[in-house]
Amino acid sequence: MVALAILGVAVVAIFQLFSITLRSTKQAEDYTKALFYARSMLDEAYAVPDPRKESGALDFEGGFEGTRQVALKSSSEDGSVKLYEITVTVTWPPKGNLKISGLRTVYEAQ
Repeated sequence: MVALAILGVAVVAIFQLFSITLRSTKQAEDYTKALFYARSMLDEAYAVPDPRKESGALDFEGGFEGTRQVALKSSSEDGSVKLYEITVTVTWPPKGNLKISGLRTVYEAQ
């Protein structure tokens, strides 16, 4: 009887460890996907001539949603060189949130 009780406690502890491991793996997978989506959105804004046109929101698979904001940080006196800050936020259910930012310099020919 005592041996069965000890075995029962050990089995419950092992199942709890599996549960914690699965939950941690899912969180790591979600964070990795969010980082991939955020970096992709940031790279899109780097690739276009005018990053201001790249502001907006996107929906991804699995309930992931991304928003991209572009703000002018500074400009040269003649307006030929502009520095933009690009901020990307990716959210996912139930309460995941990832935010990354980058800078982009744009040289405009006059």
